[in-house]
Amino acid sequence: MIERTISKRVKSLSEDFKVLLATGARQVGKTTLLKMLREDNRNYINLDNRTSLDLAKNDPEMFFLVNPVPCMIDEVQRAPGLILKIKELVDSDDRKNQIWLTGSQKPRLKKHVADTLAGRVVAVDVFPLSQAEKQCEPYRPSFYPSFNGRLPACWDNNETLENIVVGGYPELQYIKKENRADWFNSYISTYILGDIKDEDDTNINILDFQKFMMILAARNAEPVNYSSIASEANLSAYKVKNLISLLVSYGIIYLLPPYSGNVLKSVVKTPRMYFTDSGLCCHFLGIEDSDGLLSHPLAGRIFESYAVGEIIRNARNNADFASFYFYREEPKNKGYGSAEIDLIKEKSGVLYPFEIKLNASPVLSMARWFERIPEDKRGMGTIVCMSREKTMLSKDVLVLPVSMI
Repeated sequence: MIERTISKRVKSLSEDFKVLLATGARQVGKTTLLKMLREDNRNYINLDNRTSLDLAKNDPEMFFLVNPVPCMIDEVQRAPGLILKIKELVDSDDRKNQIWLTGSQKPRLKKHVADTLAGRVVAVDVFPLSQAEKQCEPYRPSFYPSFNGRLPACWDNNETLENIVVGGYPELQYIKKENRADWFNSYISTYILGDIKDEDDTNINILDFQKFMMILAARNAEPVNYSSIASEANLSAYKVKNLISLLVSYGIIYLLPPYSGNVLKSVVKTPRMYFTDSGLCCHFLGIEDSDGLLSHPLAGRIFESYAVGEIIRNARNNADFASFYFYREEPKNKGYGSAEIDLIKEKSGVLYPFEIKLNASPVLSMARWFERIPEDKRGMGTIVCMSREKTMLSKDVLVLPVSMI
């Protein structure tokens, strides 16, 4: 069983809140996580069970007589009417850590729970497996650049590339390579498209949806252009915006905002779109192994997406709520390149710039745009790459193997 970074946070939050809701994309391990942490006296109820679901829907009071607190209710989105009874129940009892809930990351569910149980519930987002969790180092701290001597990469480059292709869904870590595509196809049609149809009442079919997702994968790590995507997918811009909004709420897509503070004057205002899971992105692009990744024309952007995802996941899993941005200036003259910083992590007024390169031998010129950040606001910069060891290129530019995030 893979130990999850967020385990410590779940235990800590449970001590201070009456209800805990674990949300996240489908199949990221929410139920497994809470089952691992569940005390012996905590009842477990799965609303996939027809008898339990009928009781929860038709007689919430009897449901809790049969399943007294402390309890864990799995797939609570199947019985939204249960939430009001939970409010009544926890309001009559001052004890903390009464009820754990898991549910798919649906906007209506989260809003309903947040509105009904305001002040009583805390929500925890569960992400796909991080590389630190796969490396059996779940309590690696949130990354801030520092240099404590030359350190080797946690994985060799082949292991890193394979990990990018497989992605972070727990089940896929144990599935044979030849069966991965079948798993992803089932996941897409059963969970992602199924949830979208429930939420959006859309009539998009599986083939059109697959095409739409392939278009998004081809634009991974690019600014979102709704009208261009709509034209290519033969959908309205309104429909594209709605679908992308749902994919963001489900944890499938992540939109990285441009930096808009007073320190930098970015003329780019459109967010960049990233797939939360690199394996899902690779699936839509037909990439099956590390050789296929390296030879793919979008390999650099897939690598960037992976690194951005790991840095943000590493922070959020450790309850580090730093802000993340990218920075890009449009060139003033035709033929000149843009000033660009792939990722900026902002914490306590300090801006930490990142350059992300699918390169094993980084050079200092890759960090030239870090100087766009005024020195009094700039923290140590980092080039995330495929280097074999952690080292320094200058006193304020760190080289970090991606597998060490």
